[in-house]
Amino acid sequence: MPTHRRFLAVLVALSLVGLAASSAPAQPKRGGVLRVAERADPVGFDTLGKKKASVYTQLVFAYTHNRLFKYGPGGEIVPDLAAAHSQPSPTTYVVTLRKGVHFHNKPPVNGRELTSEDVKFTFERVVASPEARLFPTLKAVTTPDRYTVRFELSAPSSAFLANLAATTMYIYAKEAGKPTPDGGRDYTAVDTVVGTGPFMLEEYREKQRLVFKRHPAYFEAGKPYLDGVEIYLIADASAQLAALRSGRIDILVASTGQGLPHLLAPEARTVSGASVITHKVFQTSENVIGRLDMKPWSDVRVRRAVSMAIDRSTYMKVIFPEGADIISGPIPAASRYFVPVERLGEAAQSYQYNVAAAKKLLAEAGYAGGFKTKLYTTVGYGPEYVTRTELLKDMLSKIGIEASIVVQEYPVWIASTYKGSYEGLVHIPAWTLGDEDEWLGAYTPGDTRNHIHVEDGRLTELIRLARQAPSEQARAQQIAQFVRTFHENMYRVFLPLPALLTVMSNRVKGYVPSVRGYSYATGLVDVWVE
Repeated sequence: MPTHRRFLAVLVALSLVGLAASSAPAQPKRGGVLRVAERADPVGFDTLGKKKASVYTQLVFAYTHNRLFKYGPGGEIVPDLAAAHSQPSPTTYVVTLRKGVHFHNKPPVNGRELTSEDVKFTFERVVASPEARLFPTLKAVTTPDRYTVRFELSAPSSAFLANLAATTMYIYAKEAGKPTPDGGRDYTAVDTVVGTGPFMLEEYREKQRLVFKRHPAYFEAGKPYLDGVEIYLIADASAQLAALRSGRIDILVASTGQGLPHLLAPEARTVSGASVITHKVFQTSENVIGRLDMKPWSDVRVRRAVSMAIDRSTYMKVIFPEGADIISGPIPAASRYFVPVERLGEAAQSYQYNVAAAKKLLAEAGYAGGFKTKLYTTVGYGPEYVTRTELLKDMLSKIGIEASIVVQEYPVWIASTYKGSYEGLVHIPAWTLGDEDEWLGAYTPGDTRNHIHVEDGRLTELIRLARQAPSEQARAQQIAQFVRTFHENMYRVFLPLPALLTVMSNRVKGYVPSVRGYSYATGLVDVWVE
């Protein structure tokens, strides 16, 4: 069965399991507060600032803001603020907004109605932000009337609508931002978080909690069912599980593509009144990278040697006993464009554990005795993430690579290493994005996720052709060639991708894990608590 069909089968099975396990009444119940565990603070409150928005910032905005489109429970693109759309030509899109959508009743916006001018203003911010990478052919945004937005492109874009659903593409009210000397608006402060979303941010205590209250004027009639959501910041997964057991929290969500560590699953299953949900999301797996413009990573033999030093079979058995795919990259294993390892031809050899062959490759590259390097990681994804970095260090030592681990706090990691400012190797987290185009873009010069500093004309051209493909068949051909070129050159060394584990109290009803992007909160409008 093709990978994407297996993925859909998992989603269907998950839905059936949820239905079978649920004793929820036929009608949802209004009221109550959902208590959620998260690992780290947002890094500011702007998804369209001068720096790439952190995962935890994007998660907050899924509560408080809306996009023109969003991803539904099965990963499909569905309208959010859009009521309808059309495509009069290959380079023109027209979006009609919902009427009667109101911002939160907080100053200085004071609950006014959303209009097309808010969308236009948002896209003026987009073009000056890292998210401009999503719309490389965007030429103009106009507003024919109060509820209509017209997008003009300089060339066709096969992923244009999908990228409108990206979890950074939230619509802003201009007056909510603080004026800046250059005439722009700054939204990093907590009091600028004024959106149209189902919940309003009422309180933020750094390293402690975020408190959200129900938006009473939300445009989906009768929703959200919850009176509010409280997020408790608990970095350690064991401590999160203890909080669930004590009743302090209701759910441990696999929000960042991490989920509950597999080794804690047996303990989680002993928590009275709670359930463990095994599921998958549309993501690429963790990986090891270096800078392609610096030695030793600039030598493909070194990259292949590092890959062959990874004992993926043991990695999966030891770290991911609940199940895992051998790799997921450079696009998600769940994608219809994914090429499994067994179909990669000669490139598949680089994914086989072979210490002797890896040492030989290092010797051919001029590192017969191995080499010393830094290996960067972060505590931002929990202590078990650092544990996996330590396992990687041990595996690299088998081929003579002596790695010295550098552990960074999450804000430092986001501002420096994740932006590509490092020397040595980096343990990169899983990416839970939207359309495949977001992954393709990471391999173009200047992209905010191009922290490997790749500038390969072949990749750039394949990406351009995929983005401007006139048909789905043509797009599939270009992406397939991109994937094969990637594996032949081993730009990143992808690791196994685990099944994700969400743990929640049985008092939580109607929750379905999100499939694409950092946006589980989007689905909380349908959740209630007993």
